Amino acid sequence: MASVKPSDSSAESSNTVKMVEEGPYTQVCTAIYGLQKLFALGMFVSLFVWIFAHAGGIGMRDEPTLEFNIHPMMMSIGMLFFNGEAITVYRGVRQVQKKHTKLAHMIIQIAGLVLITFGLITALDSHNYAKPKPIPNFMSFHSWLGILTISLFSLQLFGGIGIFALPYASMDLRKKTMPIHRISGVLIFVLAFASSMLGYSEKAAWAFKCWTANGEFCAMVFWGNMFALCMSLYALCVLSIVINPEWIRKPLPSETHVPLVQRDRHE
Repeated sequence: MASVKPSDSSAESSNTVKMVEEGPYTQVCTAIYGLQKLFALGMFVSLFVWIFAHAGGIGMRDEPTLEFNIHPMMMSIGMLFFNGEAITVYRGVRQVQKKHTKLAHMIIQIAGLVLITFGLITALDSHNYAKPKPIPNFMSFHSWLGILTISLFSLQLFGGIGIFALPYASMDLRKKTMPIHRISGVLIFVLAFASSMLGYSEKAAWAFKCWTANGEFCAMVFWGNMFALCMSLYALCVLSIVINPEWIRKPLPSETHVPLVQRDRHE
């Protein structure tokens, strides 16, 4: 029997993994992942046209109405888009080493929290500096659900870093925690989507005067609704990918379960 060179063996192993991971059914996941990006693009285009072409753009504390326009931008990008990208990155780019997708997952979520914090501050500012008098904070169900979502998101993020990224948790704890981490991530994404849709509906009811006051269908309503529609389709793609157990990423042959931050070998 002819001997097989190590390089040939590695190539064969790689091809085998590729065949397993990229079967016809898994390719559906890849297609949905592509649609997810398409709807994200539609979400961004419609959001920026709505805000900058029809809602006056953005401002700071001296223009509280325009400062509030930053809020839907930061929240839809940080809480929904970054969150959706982070929880689908494992299944969307299956052939990349897990240590790289794990790092990307963490960085995207941290970046999302930064944008969420900024978005929350702009919402509070727009109320506190409103003229002729301040607007009370945390009166609507949207704000209550938003605070709940942000709190759970933060706990999930820092808990995930402590257990899965740092080298101190035992393997047994990681195995027991992973199912909880996964389902919590999906539920938090659902809450983020619900909060975003409530926020958009609230904004439309308050600010779309051509509809509420004049009963007309104007460009602001069109682009706002396009934003909400693309956001809904984006969320459906994300959920379709993460709730299907058949699409869980399978480990590559060269992978071992290690934390992002290694312990010192001399400890």
